[in-house]
Amino acid sequence: MNKRKQLITGTLIIALALGTMTGCSETITKESVRVENGDLDENSVVIAVGDTGVKYSEALNYCYLMKKQYEGSFGSKLWNYQVSKNTTIGDEAKEEIINQITQLKIICDTAENEEVALTNDEKDEALSMAEEAIADATEEDKETYALSVQGLSELYQENLLANKMFYISTDDADTEVTDEEAQQIKIQYIKIITEGTLPNGTEVQLSEKEQARVVTQMKKWRKEAAESDNFLDLAKENSDSDTYELTIGKDSTEIDSKAVDAAFELKKGKMSQVIEGDGACYLILCIDDNDEDATYSRKEEIIEERQTKMFQEKYEKWLGDSEVSISKSFWREFSLAG
Repeated sequence: MNKRKQLITGTLIIALALGTMTGCSETITKESVRVENGDLDENSVVIAVGDTGVKYSEALNYCYLMKKQYEGSFGSKLWNYQVSKNTTIGDEAKEEIINQITQLKIICDTAENEEVALTNDEKDEALSMAEEAIADATEEDKETYALSVQGLSELYQENLLANKMFYISTDDADTEVTDEEAQQIKIQYIKIITEGTLPNGTEVQLSEKEQARVVTQMKKWRKEAAESDNFLDLAKENSDSDTYELTIGKDSTEIDSKAVDAAFELKKGKMSQVIEGDGACYLILCIDDNDEDATYSRKEEIIEERQTKMFQEKYEKWLGDSEVSISKSFWREFSLAG
């Protein structure tokens, strides 16, 4: 028995390959489900989640959707790319598919127990997506990945139901976010690395005397920028960074925390003094001390982070009540490569 404890954040399983999709499918549900460890066919039960058995055809459907999502951009050889000595992207993707299916079955089972179901309109939406996916598939794909309108419709219904359960289960999450908590500002900046790695990979370790010269030079740039209004040009010419403009919050990590604190002290159009951070010196110009659009977006992100944390905690409890087993044959044979 193996319990899968990875939970996809944000919009759950949906983001990976299915867009917005998931009532529970009518895959096998019995009092006792056993996975097939011999020869596999489309109807073989390859994953058991509690009393729910998942057919090989369903896993193949997920395989198809993942391949469809990524191969168009990265090519079919993507899955053979080594991420470590004994692991390929395909290996990680296979495990992710198993995680997704496990999560869906557990969430759907919980939804059924709590009498949460899809509306007819939501079921129609899943059917429409399934028909569109089938229309886009080749005959070879349909045969290789056991694609059918019914199978894909059930898969999409499960994703839609999981999404629905996310919001129902987090309805009482704290949605009050203050302007101060979410505040975002827009800056331009010059960054000179004194200890660390340059964008081109060169290692830097300046002595105290060399660091002092950096501070002196940055003071000269500050004076030049103030007199000629050419801060961005100076940043592009001299900064040890691939970026010269940022929108940041008080918890941002793109620049040193000392630089963040200094940036939030600035009013629009004002420039900082030279900031000596950990491993770098900064000079910052405040372009906007309250980016309203970015602040609103950050509020939404904070609310979603709270909802996700709440849902993860609830999912862990649901998972604790479920036993998960995976077919050894399935684990050996199932592959995205090829």
